[in-house]
Amino acid sequence: MIPPRIVLAAVDFSESSRSALTFAARLAKHAGARLHVVYAQDPLLASAARSAGIDIDAETRAELTTFMQSAPPAGEWSPFHDVAEGQAAEVVCDIADRENADVIVVGAHGMSGVGRALFGSTTEGLLRKADHSVLVVPDSWTPPRQETNDLSGVGPIVIGVEPEPPAFAAARAGRELAALLGTGLELRHVVPPPSVLARWSAHAEIAQQQRVNEARDQFASSPLKDLASDGVQIAIGPVAEQLAEAVRVTGDRRPVLVIGRRTHSERHDAPGHIAVRVLALTDSPVLMYLPDR
Repeated sequence: MIPPRIVLAAVDFSESSRSALTFAARLAKHAGARLHVVYAQDPLLASAARSAGIDIDAETRAELTTFMQSAPPAGEWSPFHDVAEGQAAEVVCDIADRENADVIVVGAHGMSGVGRALFGSTTEGLLRKADHSVLVVPDSWTPPRQETNDLSGVGPIVIGVEPEPPAFAAARAGRELAALLGTGLELRHVVPPPSVLARWSAHAEIAQQQRVNEARDQFASSPLKDLASDGVQIAIGPVAEQLAEAVRVTGDRRPVLVIGRRTHSERHDAPGHIAVRVLALTDSPVLMYLPDR
């Protein structure tokens, strides 16, 4: 649900998760939502500490309180927080289900570098397993306006769209997010170039223009046509690269990308390759929106 009522931030005490917690806390402040912070304790580490007579649960909660103080405005009020033992992605998913979280906010730790292996990371685990919207915050993200405790200055909201229902839901969520933040809304559709032999390039250009024309016709009669003042902007090129370029940080432009997310059964326990590539390329937050369950 956008605007969210419950924002869940997954942290692991890394700088990446500090950026994510800062974004999550500011989003919760901006939306008047409840912030819930989650840390997953390694079971083997916890067992070893207890064997040595260490109250690791109490120490971890104290560290979590200190960590929240270092990511303002997370420490400015008393958000709900959990320390639970288990594999990180599973712990976060379980608590998100229990709390009926509207969005899970997580850092992009382990996702930098095009083509880097992502398996085993908490972020990718959430993209595989979570039946919730997931908002990935890049490690380099900082609030545009340090003097505020919300997301003032963030925008525009850029939505990657297709002429199909999952994109319609993401577009509506993006419109609500833009309204919440008081910023502009841009709709982008990318037509990928065909991969053909050089001698067929003339035919490929004709076919590509036909796809562009078909997309324009489809969007002209779709629920998306009136969401943005300039309609759906259509680009040609590699999809992930074009979307990443559309949300490049320049000057006062601090975009957020919104793309539709398929359900667990639809994506067959795997994040979309375009979404993963976008996350590897962009320095802007990316909301992968899943309609309300």
